[in-house]
Amino acid sequence: MLLSKALKKIGVRLFPTKTRLSTRCGETEWRSHVCSTSWRVCKKSWLRGICKISLEVIPLIDNLFIFDCEVFAYDWLFSFKNKVTKERTKIWNDNEAVKQFMKQEPLLAGFNNKHYDQFILKAVLCDFTPEQVKAVNDFIILEGHEGWEYALLRDCGIFFDQYDLMDDCQIGLSLKAIEAHLGMDIRETTVSFDIDRPLTEQEKDEVEFYCDHDVDATDTLDDLRQGYLSSKLTLGKEKGIYPAKALYMTNAKLTAAYLDAEQRPHDDEREYRYPDKLLRQYIPQEVFDFFERLKDRSIPDEVVFKEKLEIMVGDCPCTVAYGGIHGAIPCYREEATETRSIRNKDVASYYPHQMTLNGYCSRNIPSPDVYAATIERRVKAKKAGDKATANALKLVLNTTYGAMLNRYNDLYDPLMGRSVCISGQLQLLEMAVHLIQDCPTLKIIQLNTDGIMVSLDDSDVPKYQEITQEWQDRTGFELEEDLIKMICQKDVNNYVELPFEGEPKIKGGVLVRGVVTNSKIDFASMGLPVWENLTGGAFKINNDACVVANAVKDYLAYGVPVEQTVMKCDRILDFQLVAKAGSKYGDALHEVDGKMEVVQKVNRVYATEDHRYGTLYKIHLGTGNTVKIAGLPSRCVVDNDNHLTIDVVDRDWYIRLAKRYVRDFLGLKPPKRNTRRVNSIKKKLLEILEV
Repeated sequence: MLLSKALKKIGVRLFPTKTRLSTRCGETEWRSHVCSTSWRVCKKSWLRGICKISLEVIPLIDNLFIFDCEVFAYDWLFSFKNKVTKERTKIWNDNEAVKQFMKQEPLLAGFNNKHYDQFILKAVLCDFTPEQVKAVNDFIILEGHEGWEYALLRDCGIFFDQYDLMDDCQIGLSLKAIEAHLGMDIRETTVSFDIDRPLTEQEKDEVEFYCDHDVDATDTLDDLRQGYLSSKLTLGKEKGIYPAKALYMTNAKLTAAYLDAEQRPHDDEREYRYPDKLLRQYIPQEVFDFFERLKDRSIPDEVVFKEKLEIMVGDCPCTVAYGGIHGAIPCYREEATETRSIRNKDVASYYPHQMTLNGYCSRNIPSPDVYAATIERRVKAKKAGDKATANALKLVLNTTYGAMLNRYNDLYDPLMGRSVCISGQLQLLEMAVHLIQDCPTLKIIQLNTDGIMVSLDDSDVPKYQEITQEWQDRTGFELEEDLIKMICQKDVNNYVELPFEGEPKIKGGVLVRGVVTNSKIDFASMGLPVWENLTGGAFKINNDACVVANAVKDYLAYGVPVEQTVMKCDRILDFQLVAKAGSKYGDALHEVDGKMEVVQKVNRVYATEDHRYGTLYKIHLGTGNTVKIAGLPSRCVVDNDNHLTIDVVDRDWYIRLAKRYVRDFLGLKPPKRNTRRVNSIKKKLLEILEV
């Protein structure tokens, strides 16, 4: 600590990464990166003090290993795969062999290794017996504890370079689910983890096979996330952060380090102040009354920050809350005409500019100028064609707001975070109400966080442009406008927006299918089906019933009958349904020939007409109750190894599902059954049976 403070005074930062290395004296050491050199401490040099040694940087990729482990009552397995050579190292129950492997100082990449695999590895490196390793496993998996809480591992002093590909993924996404959505073989080992004896050689072979498969899947995920990983390395390089440490950090942690944030106590979360340039006359008083409740200390935080206010902005029902303003005319469709246009205006980088223009930067950074400079640097990098820097800085800009509301992040400043969101919706609401009052033909179609969509007659366009330009000039924000040919929306989070040129813009769980990778991916070269490559924030994936999503989109955007889209599709994976039991449930069950068969917790299924097959169920761990897995057909067939052909698929089920979603978008009720005809048929059948 004294060394760190002394170095800070002379402008040198010491980052203690606690990374395991080997020294010339053969002891374990810690490494902290300082510019192009390292400060290293080992057991034999600790009493003598700290000596400065030059750091020999080896390209990370050359020593990168993808890894996974499996743990049983009397056996454990580690599988390591070299990223470059693809060579595998598999070790059963041999602590010394693992130690020998780790002497090469590998960079390890896994999935959920921060919370699980690293602690199993540390237990092995600490010479735990297989029974003791299993105890660590059960402590984490069965008892739900964090690995660092395990008493015998707290002070083990073992550290190694690693990063976790589960970081900054969509919440609740498992590796097996990723495999399923990618169209991979998702069969799991038949060897039970509850076996209370040493495994046979045959069982070990099977465990190895499936462990290697998960390693390969993690390797594929590593390829898919190269854009994300490259951005972190770029930021780390700029701040002098050791590359492996940059990879280990989440976006939020890395953003805080990049901005030189140092956590400080704040107790003024509810002392919000309205922006100076706000035209209050255009904002309904009930909105001010809603936010004034912040000053009422008799209302607990957990109550006031969950409250919502429902208001009408013209014909558009909106919700004002502490997560932003959201509103849309429900089940609405409109097409532009020769005399009436549909226009969408988004505020460019709304939240980042809220921080600079309204002074809402985290007070934990040295100066707001640090954040403002980051915005300017990204603009320059983007104009210069420096995509690597631009993407890396975009990560910082987009992550800062959320980090300010995360009490475990060094950027944590809840007043500034709340101020960004409250002021953002007030200023957007001000513009919307002003437009409604002064443009008689204008209709608010959608109002959402950082954008407003309207339709209006040509006669009101000059006034519309005048109001929006004045808003820009006064606030300093920049509006980006798109002209829209057609909009069809169920609500603010589910819509199809058709531009005059290009592909439709879609949003919503029913419509969006593909993989969010933040980089251009050639799926075919990776041996994967050609899925839609999307852009966005955290890694996300959803390739569930793609044919239905396409059918709904094509109908709403172009009027293509859903039957046409479904019937012409010949790729079976576009019909897949990924059925997950969930963490609160144990075994999954499949009804076959009237009997329940145990299946995996994650399964790939298809709707089928074969009456031998029923649906899938899950068993609740607490109650033991059997519950149907939601969203599945009454008859479905399991295909975890991709052996089935398109012939097995009941296309009619997907057509019915697509039509139901279309009705939801358009606000139509399902067609009524002809009860008279049904009753007539029943009567005739009864008469026949009686005869």
